[in-house]
Amino acid sequence: MKEILKKFKNQKIAVIGDLILDKYIYGEVDRISPEAPVPIVRVLKEKYVPGGAANVAANISTLGGNAYLFGIVGNDQYKDILLQKTAEMNILTSGIFTDSKKTTIRKTRVIGLNQQLLRIDHENTDYIETHQEEEFINRLKDINDLSAIIVSDYAKGTITKQLMLQLIQFSNANGILLIIDPKPKHKDWYTGSTLITPNKKEAQEISGILIESENNLIKAGEMLVNTFAADVIITAGADGMYVFEKTSTHNHIPTQAREVYDVSGAGDTVIATFALALSCKASLNDAAILANHAAGIKVGKIGTAPVYLEELLNSI
Repeated sequence: MKEILKKFKNQKIAVIGDLILDKYIYGEVDRISPEAPVPIVRVLKEKYVPGGAANVAANISTLGGNAYLFGIVGNDQYKDILLQKTAEMNILTSGIFTDSKKTTIRKTRVIGLNQQLLRIDHENTDYIETHQEEEFINRLKDINDLSAIIVSDYAKGTITKQLMLQLIQFSNANGILLIIDPKPKHKDWYTGSTLITPNKKEAQEISGILIESENNLIKAGEMLVNTFAADVIITAGADGMYVFEKTSTHNHIPTQAREVYDVSGAGDTVIATFALALSCKASLNDAAILANHAAGIKVGKIGTAPVYLEELLNSI
């Protein structure tokens, strides 16, 4: 495992998807508003962090890889904050384009009493235009020795049917791994990719199988392998991960036991770790073990936050 981790620094990973700027407002709560039955939060601090596809790229970078980020931002002040935060994390952003018809997607979370009290979303989920799809593909072609492409699909408009077709064709023609963090809304677009990583709820929605037991989950996983002609990892929270390979039976990897604080962004950490490990020629099972360790580290952190290579080495 440690030998695999040492190779992370040589990998070039492109991340394409919905860019989100996460804002956290932390405060104290000691009384209820007299105006309505809601807590009053006395703000102590605020911070911005990369979210969505940008958080996937952040994890690639902090785990030692070279992250190339592709996505759309609005022509607003939040674009500048997001670009500043990605630059601080050494993420390459030549694939980020400004669209004056869109707003930079933002999620604002209010944290008090050590828990999330409220989330406010600002977003425009219209699909991107044809010329933007072409610009993404052209910029991808400019990257030499690309190891993998991650599609971080939050169904906010960046990932389109035509873009997925072009990404599948490009990756297959060039022998590049294509790894998808899927959304059930776009389930018909992913066939022919390398790896799909739904969580249990997404696997249930995509397969149409109600997952109330491990047997149901295994049936859903086997169906997804056949549907997508791809390997499938189902992340099941406290139950760990289930690995379904096209060429073998399934395998269950138990979770790393620890107290869970915050699962936001854990899926981004998982898919980033998979992309790096598989780029280093790790087996799918070994990659899943590493991703499981990385997820265990992430849930111990409050809010959207990347996992660092040293943390993963220590966990292993």
